[in-house]
Amino acid sequence: MAIESSRREPDLDSTRLFNITVWEGIQYKFAKDLGIAIKVISEDENINTEESNFSDFYQLLISTPQGQKYVDVGINSFDKEAQFVNLYADCIYYNKSTYFYGKKFYILVGIKNRTPNPELVKKLSKELDIDYDKLLKAYNSIPTFNEERLMSLGDLIVDLFNIVIELSVQEYTTQVANKQKEEEIAKMSALMEASIIINSTRNLDELLKIIMQSAEKVMQAEASSVFLIDSERNELYFEIATGPKEKELKQIRLKMGEGIAGYVAYTGESVLVPDVSKDPRFAKRVDEQTKFITRSVICVPLKVRNQTIGVVQVLNKITGASFSKSEIKFLEALASQAAIAIENANLYEHLEERAEQLNKELKEANINLSIEKLRIESIIQSMEDAVIAIDKENKVVLVNRVAEKIFNINASHAFGVEISNFKINQTVIDNFRVVLDSKVTIKNEVKFHFGNKEHIFAAVFTPIVGEKKEAAGSVAVFRDITEIKELDKMKSEFLNMVSHELRTPLTPIQAYSELMLIRNMDSEKVKSYAEIINKETQRLGSLIGDLLDLSRIESGKGLSLTLEEVDVINFLKDIYEMYKNTSQKHKIILTVPEKSEIILFDKNKMSQVMINLLSNAIKYSPDGGNINIIMEDKNDRIYITVKDEGIGISKEDLPRIFEKFYRVQSEAVRKISGTGIGLPIVKYIIELHNGDIEVKSELGKGSEFTFYIPKIKPT
Repeated sequence: MAIESSRREPDLDSTRLFNITVWEGIQYKFAKDLGIAIKVISEDENINTEESNFSDFYQLLISTPQGQKYVDVGINSFDKEAQFVNLYADCIYYNKSTYFYGKKFYILVGIKNRTPNPELVKKLSKELDIDYDKLLKAYNSIPTFNEERLMSLGDLIVDLFNIVIELSVQEYTTQVANKQKEEEIAKMSALMEASIIINSTRNLDELLKIIMQSAEKVMQAEASSVFLIDSERNELYFEIATGPKEKELKQIRLKMGEGIAGYVAYTGESVLVPDVSKDPRFAKRVDEQTKFITRSVICVPLKVRNQTIGVVQVLNKITGASFSKSEIKFLEALASQAAIAIENANLYEHLEERAEQLNKELKEANINLSIEKLRIESIIQSMEDAVIAIDKENKVVLVNRVAEKIFNINASHAFGVEISNFKINQTVIDNFRVVLDSKVTIKNEVKFHFGNKEHIFAAVFTPIVGEKKEAAGSVAVFRDITEIKELDKMKSEFLNMVSHELRTPLTPIQAYSELMLIRNMDSEKVKSYAEIINKETQRLGSLIGDLLDLSRIESGKGLSLTLEEVDVINFLKDIYEMYKNTSQKHKIILTVPEKSEIILFDKNKMSQVMINLLSNAIKYSPDGGNINIIMEDKNDRIYITVKDEGIGISKEDLPRIFEKFYRVQSEAVRKISGTGIGLPIVKYIIELHNGDIEVKSELGKGSEFTFYIPKIKPT
């Protein structure tokens, strides 16, 4: 609705001056005293307030989230009109994007009384440091309007100015998007920190406490806890509790199925409860015993090898808000880190128990060595861990078959020889000496080279104590944890890479959103910048989608298929249309049979497969070239090939190309961004369709990925 003036417009200087004095800094209490009448009209005429009564619009204003935010602004000892002027003007001046119930509002300004109060004008002039004569001239240039004209929407006249307040969609969506990305980066950083902490200490309670404090910080929660399951008593107990009631909670146990934590432990499913007072599963007795007030809860299962061993729980947002569904995914990821910490602690505990068992068995062997030797050796030789035992003179008394291989020691020639005579890591020899001297157990990690590769071992050195508590010798158990360490390293590199990948789109998003905030920008530029922001946001969303898919696969939940009837040729043509103009360097070629096939598969999941393969083909063909999409119909299978002319893959890397987090270790690949999770997800989706995928490639000669899915006909 455009509102035009039917009178002579005031001169530009007067308009500008009045704009400065009234709308950009005036103490609004002067508005009433100077006799300025303000009329607010909505676009659909639903709000049509009297000149001196703004109660209807005031009630609408404070009933909205935007208006409520400014309720206290300007509320003082003046009457309703002055209060409204203050309140609404502050909404305009400080918010600049107020938009109530989807309507535009127009403010009409005029003068109720032609005779100004000179004292008030002087006071205003002095306070704003504006020349009195200029201010008076501006005031006098504002024409009057009568009440009848005010009440007639078709006859409204604005003689000074017309203010239209609209929500800037670009500004709002950009702010929300940036906030969401910042939250995702904070969550990813917390996961990285948890990964680092796991390798820094072996104290399980300390590890779990730090991880849960990290969860509290990111999720802005009041308290958190880790429950573990006591399988013998079929109960849950607090392993770690943070917050104000930590000591009290340590004394409390829950039955399996009792409370929200018991429910999650029993079902193995994550739960978000915005208001526990409305959830019958909530166990009130915990709050009653601790005098704590629980409002909202997120609770996720703690799983080791797909078996629930406990739950992780976070309580009450500090802000009073409810938790969001996205925070469930973050807490599930953090719970997997806690599970790793527990598994590592159990590993070392089992090693220690095993070493203690060996100590006990060796002590018994000293009593009757001739009888027990065969039994002990049988046990030790059957172990998958390396075992070496020495006597108090540092001479070897036992080497099992695994230790023979690792340390290149012949057991039949080693008996009675000092351990230092063998080519063994000096750390191992030093640890044996320390254990003999101090009679303490030592746990650490040692590295050995064998089989043309460096291996990492978790080692436990335990003293063999005689009847008189003297050190009779020492036994060491070595478990190969190289694969665990490699996975941990790959995970850390992956997290670093994902953090970088998350930040990369934020740079153009932030840059172009800042440019869009510049006034008087033409619509073509705004559209161009919005398209760039949209493209980078989609890229970010795709990465986060892959992460969530991988998380579901890793957690054992997997991905589900939604089968539908799909024309395969039309499906491939749609993919081709999407990518044919993606790169000027590449030519996309689609080859399909003449006869189409309509079969059942998950169209969205299969689109994810094709997008991943084509994106890789373009990305790893930096010099351009042809990219062929070939469909073949053979018997009861549909074969689809994506072939490029890019940098190719070495023979050594081909067997690992579908491993999660794995990336080819070459200089050319390191220059290209990637996460190492796309191809594992592709393989998983194809196998979910009862299909398979293979790759052929040579360095410098491109790559050819071919997969098939069975032709399942609609019934």
